[in-house]
Amino acid sequence: MRSVPRERRLDPDMLEVLRHVDGVARDLAVDYFVVGAMARDILLTGVFGLSAGRATRDVDLAVAMKDWQEFEAMKSRLVRAGAFGTDERIAQRLYCLFGSGDTGYPVDLIPFGGVEQREGIIAWPPDGAMVMNVAGYGEAFASAILVEVEPGFAPRVVSLAGLAILKFIAWGERGAGDSRDAIDLATLLRQYGAAGNADRLYGAEIGVLEAVSYDFDLAGARLLGMDAGRIVAPSTRKQIVTLFDDSARVDRLVLHLAQGLRAAQSALAEAGQLLAQFQAGFQGL
Repeated sequence: MRSVPRERRLDPDMLEVLRHVDGVARDLAVDYFVVGAMARDILLTGVFGLSAGRATRDVDLAVAMKDWQEFEAMKSRLVRAGAFGTDERIAQRLYCLFGSGDTGYPVDLIPFGGVEQREGIIAWPPDGAMVMNVAGYGEAFASAILVEVEPGFAPRVVSLAGLAILKFIAWGERGAGDSRDAIDLATLLRQYGAAGNADRLYGAEIGVLEAVSYDFDLAGARLLGMDAGRIVAPSTRKQIVTLFDDSARVDRLVLHLAQGLRAAQSALAEAGQLLAQFQAGFQGL
């Protein structure tokens, strides 16, 4: 189990969101884990003391559901508790309500598991018009880790390798017009070596460092690909490999990754190198 030290304590509002959701999930015997930007912040900044990249107050929580009735029951329970309001336009979204009664920041509940029509795809009731790709969530949940975010409270949080898988899938879905997932990926690719993996790279995985002429950041990206490849399911792997096989999409992904590496002297070149090393690790090249 990992832990967030007191000096890097999470935002109190986000902790309150987690407490509310955790209480309802326990009452309903629902499994959930933290994903998205909040997971990135908990792990990179909270646990490892690293820069997490772009700032956001969004909270994304993935919930393992038997059926849609269970999902609606959980949403209703959270709203009835008085801490959340609904968004009629976005089915998975709630809003945290602050003490003043103003609408707060968004909290997305992402269902997976028994609600999937076919592997990795959900279609929202009643008409199934809204379709969402949740590939990767099952294996990300299986590899999630407990993180003590405050004394006595340790929710499940997606691992950095699991988060990378989810970010690749998300970018594949909406990367044509939205670079945010790639910007987050750039942070993961560049920071993975420093995120608790130095001992591995200078020890059991020294061959990874040797393969990239001892460039620590590139070795971290390659190790991230290896770790993601170890946990990914075959159907999810196929989606990511299909992305890698499309040169036009890879070129666009590199451009988007570079937006997250603006401090680099040659962000575009670094983005291409980091992505190439992740791919090599992921596919065992």
